[in-house]
Amino acid sequence: MITFTDGAALICVIPSDSSNGVYLVRAEPMGDILLISHECPACNFNKKRSCRHVAIASEMYKRWQWWEPAKEIKTVTKRIVLQPDWEPVTLSVTMEEALRAVSVHAS
Repeated sequence: MITFTDGAALICVIPSDSSNGVYLVRAEPMGDILLISHECPACNFNKKRSCRHVAIASEMYKRWQWWEPAKEIKTVTKRIVLQPDWEPVTLSVTMEEALRAVSVHAS
């Protein structure tokens, strides 16, 4: 997963379901709320349910800021555009990802 920060938020680059493109999803803390901003058809058509991009971005944010207490997730439909001043962020891998990588390379 490719991730960036603008100093205030984590921006995740998440592949589309068809793998023909990507969505930029911004996860920004605002007190006790984690504001997830992005634009995708699933959220536009189904306002009451969040899409997988929201779940992935909130999980990536938790891995990035692991020491913060859990936050209530709110979503906003907003187009996020890649900016040249964003800094890349390297997130630590989970135990599951590490074990998967070891089993793939061991065979």
